[in-house]
Amino acid sequence: MKRISIFALILFACFVSTAWEQQQKAGKPLAGYTAIRVEPFTVENSPLTIDFPAGEEANLQLSAIARLRASGIFETVIDASQKSSDQPPPSEPSAKGGPRTLILSVTIVGFNKGSSGARFMTWPLPVGVSKAKARFVFRDAANNQDVFRFEKEAKFRATASGGLATKEEQMSHIKGGLVDALLKEIQRNR
Repeated sequence: MKRISIFALILFACFVSTAWEQQQKAGKPLAGYTAIRVEPFTVENSPLTIDFPAGEEANLQLSAIARLRASGIFETVIDASQKSSDQPPPSEPSAKGGPRTLILSVTIVGFNKGSSGARFMTWPLPVGVSKAKARFVFRDAANNQDVFRFEKEAKFRATASGGLATKEEQMSHIKGGLVDALLKEIQRNR
């Protein structure tokens, strides 16, 4: 009787661990992808993005590509904004289970440049904050179906300088915040 109980307990533990592992994989939509193709970042044409500095979306894309490559999360990171013959073609999974590629599209959906005067006058309170909000969409390259999407907001708050910073410093901080959020979400969902 004791042996049957132990055997049943072992079988139950194996079943539960297998079910738990499958559930964890189902909750990780970016698992199994080995390459990512980063499309040119865009800015939504709306009143919420009217103050977004022209050309900063390209700088944000370059920052994201550099950080993705440095992180080693994906074996291959492709810059889709460069039309070059030395880049590998978009990979389609073969019947043998070849490499799977994600397509990353990013759209800036909100921007508020804030007020350096308000940041300075009310430092250290969070007044006059600069903010940028982006929508990140991951699609499967083989079928172009959405795999995962999320929105994140990055902020530039008052610093030790009392909130005084150049526009370049503010944008650098905001870009860093958005790229950090991107990497955290990818790691959480792989």
